[in-house]
Amino acid sequence: MAFDLKIDNDIAVITFDDGKVNAVGFTLIEQLNNALDEAEQRANTVVLHGGEGKFCGGFDLSVMKADDKSKQLELVQAGADLIVRLYSFPLPVVVAAEGHSIAMGAILLMAADLRIGKDADTKYGLNETAIGMVLPPFGMELAKARLANTCQTEALLFSRIYEGKEAVKAGFLDAAVPQDQVLATALGYADKLKMLPRQAFAESKMQLRKATLANMKG
Repeated sequence: MAFDLKIDNDIAVITFDDGKVNAVGFTLIEQLNNALDEAEQRANTVVLHGGEGKFCGGFDLSVMKADDKSKQLELVQAGADLIVRLYSFPLPVVVAAEGHSIAMGAILLMAADLRIGKDADTKYGLNETAIGMVLPPFGMELAKARLANTCQTEALLFSRIYEGKEAVKAGFLDAAVPQDQVLATALGYADKLKMLPRQAFAESKMQLRKATLANMKG
């Protein structure tokens, strides 16, 4: 896993790229939490970037398909804690998603404040129902809060996968642009968001999201 944190001009850019699908495992969660710790101290905005042509394909299947159920539960709980942290993070969180964002990847999108994704042939969505799973509360409550009401049945019950501007309409993304513009667009928004008064932003965010956060932890 190539992992990098760069803080420049009050913007913390966190890049994670395993050369594959950026599966969420214990190491990535620890790295993200450490980077968020540093960003909280030294930056005014965070950009999460999954590297060139990708974002996140979900939880690490080497853990989720293994026989050790306790490890599976531990990983899901660590993922839940990360999502709750991102959704309540005191700084603006912008995502630059140049590639597929499925399952836990889509949940990461919903936890961010502003999501810039790749237009056209890139898949965004929650496939849990289709593979015989039920979204845990941290994912379900987040989806109910972030996805468009008119798309929740097809997104959550039918496991519809969206592309590009359809993902914007559904609520997984805020903008879909050509791949070579994803990171630059995210950085442009981050440059504006870093000017927001920090304390007012953090307190307003908690007021807006406290009910959903309580349900996510439920």
